[in-house]
Amino acid sequence: MGIEAITLALDGVILDTEEAQLRACNAAFGTCGLDLQWSLPQLRAATRVWGAANVTDSVAERMGLAATDERVVNLGQEKNRLFHDLVLGSQPVRSSGGAQLMADALESGCKIAVVTDMPAQTATTLLDLVFGNAVTNIFSVIVSGADFSTAGGNGPYDLALRTMGAEPGVCVAVDAAVPGLNAARQAGIWTMAVTPYEKDIARISGADIWCPQMQELRDMIERRNVPRTRPERFVTFDALRAFKRERTGMPVLSKPVPVRVAA
Repeated sequence: MGIEAITLALDGVILDTEEAQLRACNAAFGTCGLDLQWSLPQLRAATRVWGAANVTDSVAERMGLAATDERVVNLGQEKNRLFHDLVLGSQPVRSSGGAQLMADALESGCKIAVVTDMPAQTATTLLDLVFGNAVTNIFSVIVSGADFSTAGGNGPYDLALRTMGAEPGVCVAVDAAVPGLNAARQAGIWTMAVTPYEKDIARISGADIWCPQMQELRDMIERRNVPRTRPERFVTFDALRAFKRERTGMPVLSKPVPVRVAA
């Protein structure tokens, strides 16, 4: 099957939010009385498993606290509040790979949706800042504040598909974290993981394809191994269609996507 619709996450797909997420997390740790400061690799590891909006839940897990514990809730709310202030106080940074894929998809007549766990107010304001009045022309639907644990055909991807009038088999979901990828696959959507590539760092497995930061893995490794600088080559819409066509014979997993260490 071809591709008639694409769903894109905000964090790490449409926008580069790592710096702001890291600053917000470390500031929230201090505000909430935690003697903890994350490095970028630590943020990336936690984000892969929990997603950017709920990344501080990894701290709660390590402390043996329930997600409903008041301290956990307060930490998450403080981090998201600080993130909101940080990203709105500076110019949002678009992902180059995400921008190219969106342009290619639109030129090909493909529908684009946003599906993100970013709080609705922050997501709406960021999209308005980046795309202005073109938001409604570019995106067929925006699902923000998504709860990826919702199942039974009522999840955020099911809503996006119904709104776009698209079947799961002609859709691709692009995300950088396990929760969104799991939810997409459970909705029957073909998935592309775009988690950053770092040697000896755990990567998401179980997604249909892994293109680190929107680049083809083989091309990225080759570029790192050559002595001269070579420009980044991001995954195009045509390449994505080719990848999907090559791999659609593989069974779609219905169980959650695991995390393992890349070879």
